[in-house]
Amino acid sequence: MSSTQPKLCEKKLKIAELKLLKILNKMESFKLGSTYISQLEIQAYKNETNSKSFKRNVKYYYLSVAILIIAFTSWRVYPNHFSERCALEVPSSSLTLFRPPEDCSMCMDVEEVVRLANISSEEFEDRFAYSATPVIITDATDNWRAIQEFRFEFFAEFYRNGKMGKKINECFFFAYKSGLGSLNEVFEMDEKRANLSGDPWYVGWSTCFDEETRRLREFYTRPYFLPKTAESDTVDWIFMGGPGQGAHMHVDSVRRVSWQAQVRGRKLWQLAPPPECLYTCRPITLTVQPGEILVVDTNRWYHRTSVLPGDISITIGAEYD
Repeated sequence: MSSTQPKLCEKKLKIAELKLLKILNKMESFKLGSTYISQLEIQAYKNETNSKSFKRNVKYYYLSVAILIIAFTSWRVYPNHFSERCALEVPSSSLTLFRPPEDCSMCMDVEEVVRLANISSEEFEDRFAYSATPVIITDATDNWRAIQEFRFEFFAEFYRNGKMGKKINECFFFAYKSGLGSLNEVFEMDEKRANLSGDPWYVGWSTCFDEETRRLREFYTRPYFLPKTAESDTVDWIFMGGPGQGAHMHVDSVRRVSWQAQVRGRKLWQLAPPPECLYTCRPITLTVQPGEILVVDTNRWYHRTSVLPGDISITIGAEYD
């Protein structure tokens, strides 16, 4: 890739983002809510008898379509951990516009995280595996080599010199507010910043090569409590960074429920119910300690994370069906 391509890409994406923000502002001025858009049906427009109302609804429909077009055509991620990345961070308001309303029974009786140990896979499946109740399992990483061996230096060595093999999944990298553009930049940080005494940072990435995933999984195993019939994804997620850093409040759009193992450090999670359930459900704040695994449906709970003072935070996670 030439040196001018990232700049050109950044310029184009900035223009696209400005257009998207203008559309969102216009939709706000129309008082168009997310619930309304999620329930739009083209047939309703065909049956509309009032021409003024019809034109107004068509305007709303095409505005929503415009957001989809801009968002999905402008979000370009080069498919390699180590390449330059050109990605538009779509405003969270545009993503939630198309989220279908939740049934608030998902969180109506959920008041706190449930902490468990020595639970059978059958009991976990019956009570928690596919529910919206957040659960922390305290004894699922007891035999993991990752607990002793995973640190910044481990991953720096792993990605600098390891053979990744064949690409089997899409690669994703999340810079958050670090200003880092790829794993290359992460592991080329100066020693001061890498040791968390320089500029703060927090990043996340997915595994996407067969050898990468296989070699990393030599250091951790499938959590014992997962349902025996559940299939684990071939993608693992890794999040790493220093105190005070983390992910902003958001809701995911992944395929399945996920587990996240806190390998090092401590992480504060703030869970919030979906907007339509704010008067029915209550937010939950929890801390995941080293060696604990959090199971939570991040497709339904809005969530924000923050690394607590102390050690670097390293989290390994994956989805299951």
